[in-house]
Amino acid sequence: MNIRKALPLVVSSLALALAAQASHAADNLVTQAQLDQLKPGISVDEVTRVLGAPEDTTSWMNGTHSMVYEISSHDHDQQLVYVDLGKDGKMTDVQIIAR
Repeated sequence: MNIRKALPLVVSSLALALAAQASHAADNLVTQAQLDQLKPGISVDEVTRVLGAPEDTTSWMNGTHSMVYEISSHDHDQQLVYVDLGKDGKMTDVQIIAR
């Protein structure tokens, strides 16, 4: 295939992929209203029901875990939300960290 003929196809494919990724990222942003629903002692399933699937999960050396989300905020730069889980899998704390 001639490179001149393939270039528009490659460019449009990349544009669609970037648009899909941006849309997906926006869907995963959590709001303060969602965070306000979280209470210590709730299960992983309850956290996921309120916030959706995390962007990432971090395991710590002490046997605890954190579910990592991005927060939607017009007032601040992008921030990460760590929903900390104890060894029993119950939520212990929520931490918001500037990126």
